[in-house]
Amino acid sequence: MIRRFRAVLAAMLLSVAAVLGFSSVANAHSDEFLSVPANGAVVSDVSELQFTFVEPVEQSFPPEVVLTASDGTGFELGAPTFDASGATMTVPIVQGALPNGSYTAVYRIVSIDGHPATGQVDFTVEGSAVEPAPVETPMPIEEPVVTEDMLRTTSVHDPAVPQMQLFLGISAAVAGLLALVIVIIALRGRRNSQSK
Repeated sequence: MIRRFRAVLAAMLLSVAAVLGFSSVANAHSDEFLSVPANGAVVSDVSELQFTFVEPVEQSFPPEVVLTASDGTGFELGAPTFDASGATMTVPIVQGALPNGSYTAVYRIVSIDGHPATGQVDFTVEGSAVEPAPVETPMPIEEPVVTEDMLRTTSVHDPAVPQMQLFLGISAAVAGLLALVIVIIALRGRRNSQSK
């Protein structure tokens, strides 16, 4: 009875150890990798990033790699390439060598067994001959200058002006009609006096 219990207990322990061992192997690619530059390294020339993983990368799932400077500036990266084993990935930096500064590279891949893996590498560039890209400053917008001559020649729209012009026109028309009536009456008076 005791031997049977010990045998069952040993079988259970072996099963647990096997499960834990498989889990640690399955997750090894998530925690273990080598990189160039190495994490925390200080280098003078960096024109590409290289990552070597424990397991080959499943290349049907495109890897994602992001490179940023300490001020948040992002750098364009080329398409990753792999060696014959499929476990070493090289990512070129499009602009070439990096200028002096602190950088962070973050990757996300899927290993050959289908498990995703992510990692981060921080490194510093010192002694680089590359000058940092100049920061473009926006051109100032010049406001138009208004001179006294412009103010003098600028007409101000006054709604009372058309009304005044209309009033003067009507008054002139009425005055013309009155003058015409007076002339007609005067001519008729002369004719009547001549006929008598």
